[in-house]
Amino acid sequence: MTRLLIGLLVGVLVVGCSGPSGTVSSPVVVVTTTTSTASPLVGSATPTASPEPDRRPLQSLLPSDFRGTEAHTFAVGEEMLAALADAVDARRPDLDVAFASDHGPAFVQMFAIRADGVDPMALLAALPAAAYRGAQADSISVTRGGLGGHDLTVISQPEQAPRLGTFYAFADGGTLIVVQALAEPVAEAAIEAMPTAGSPGTYR
Repeated sequence: MTRLLIGLLVGVLVVGCSGPSGTVSSPVVVVTTTTSTASPLVGSATPTASPEPDRRPLQSLLPSDFRGTEAHTFAVGEEMLAALADAVDARRPDLDVAFASDHGPAFVQMFAIRADGVDPMALLAALPAAAYRGAQADSISVTRGGLGGHDLTVISQPEQAPRLGTFYAFADGGTLIVVQALAEPVAEAAIEAMPTAGSPGTYR
């Protein structure tokens, strides 16, 4: 009886683990399939986290007045903004922009620019060509500097700067801040008038 019982158990194990031709059956095939889904082709690229959206009120990043005069908030620089959007594969409406300007003798225009999912450093990289449209790339000066307590990028072009001014730009968290001015002291005063940047540098 004991030998008969052992024989029956062996028969059950053989049926459960072998196919009709004696090859390994489905339990091993399932393991093989599971392993293949984690192949190097699928897992070779390291996932890149999307930039964290900057949800601060955009206008609050710019000064409400400049040298005792209320700043204008109407749109300016639309051609530059359209060129920036195009450079990051977006449309002009995809850019959120706030403005603060003084078009008196000092002349200064300030922009706070951002777009969901777009690193402001990509906007900064596109700014020289967008600011001085039509200028040869090697004629545009792009240098690092410090102004108004900020490390920033200074963008200028000898032929167009007397008319358009020089651009001073830096990233504040997820937003690109741009100051366009004819004179550096004016740009410095505009940057010093801005609210203190308090956003973590999630894009840097």
